[in-house]
Amino acid sequence: MPTKGPPTGAMLGPVSSAGGLTSSEAKARLARDGANEVAEPARHPLRRFAKKFWGVSAWMIELIAVLSFVLHKHTDLGVALGLLVVNAILSFIQEQRASVAVSALRKQLQVSARVLRDATWQMIAARELVAGDVVRIRAGDIVPADIELSDGGLQIDQSALTGESRAIDASGGATIHAGSIVRQARPPVRSWRPVRARCLVARRSSCRSPTRSCRWSR
Repeated sequence: MPTKGPPTGAMLGPVSSAGGLTSSEAKARLARDGANEVAEPARHPLRRFAKKFWGVSAWMIELIAVLSFVLHKHTDLGVALGLLVVNAILSFIQEQRASVAVSALRKQLQVSARVLRDATWQMIAARELVAGDVVRIRAGDIVPADIELSDGGLQIDQSALTGESRAIDASGGATIHAGSIVRQARPPVRSWRPVRARCLVARRSSCRSPTRSCRWSR
């Protein structure tokens, strides 16, 4: 169980002032760099359906169909082609249902972030974070973006990214990747103000899975 304690904070790039970015600056950077999320590649349904005819099981049925055609076994040919089409349709329907379920689950599990803008702390969706934002992190939070810790310390669980079950300690200057879980937050010595960190990135450039560590572009 994570240990509750004073909140920590993070910065998503060079900050223009002690009060964080202004709303206008954040909107401009969001329009320039894009949202803080992994873009899902759009695939046409016909292409996804056509891929059902490409694979080991599909190749075996197609081979049977070809041999049946060569040997003039029309009944076997019809059965093989029917099985191939039915298998493709069922697989496509199952994939479509799974895709809808995953999309609904992602909407329910959207990560929020406490961000300092216009000199006030606000709650926004993590996808709206931009380079230059200052975010506050507490024990138990999911790190909303790649950040660089500037003071204080954190105990981080990166098992979702690296598979390593043991939590690691991070202190000033350490890089913390999005998707990590904060197990414990330690404020700076002689200070109970939020720990600050500077974000290194603006948006993700490529990633196959939102649960894996991804490359980001500045």
